[in-house]
Amino acid sequence: MVKQAPFPSSKREVIMFSGFAVALSGIQAGGRVLGASAHNIANAQTENFKRTQATLEESPSGGVLVSLSQDQRPGPQLPTGDDPFSFRQGSNVELEEEIVNTLQATHLVEANLASIRTQDEVLGSILDIIE
Repeated sequence: MVKQAPFPSSKREVIMFSGFAVALSGIQAGGRVLGASAHNIANAQTENFKRTQATLEESPSGGVLVSLSQDQRPGPQLPTGDDPFSFRQGSNVELEEEIVNTLQATHLVEANLASIRTQDEVLGSILDIIE
């Protein structure tokens, strides 16, 4: 005897696939944060460079959105080397902060990959029960 699902199969499909979509948005967000941090680290020694800041936000439809903006804080004043009273502005990248951002983004990607693996296993189990 097959039990009737509490809601139509189309609703089940929407719920199942929205879980995959949310996890995929988390992976994409992690990738964008990693890209921003990589860009900042690569330009940490560039004079006058302003770091790119990634901000994560909840999407109205579920998932994660990433906003990128330029951090306008000034960098440190560094001597030019020619004149002791002449300075140039360094980049405002703080490598410690970028390492933390990179680790957080890596964990975001890993957690969402684990979510996709779990959803895949659950879907496989459901299909085994149905067959």
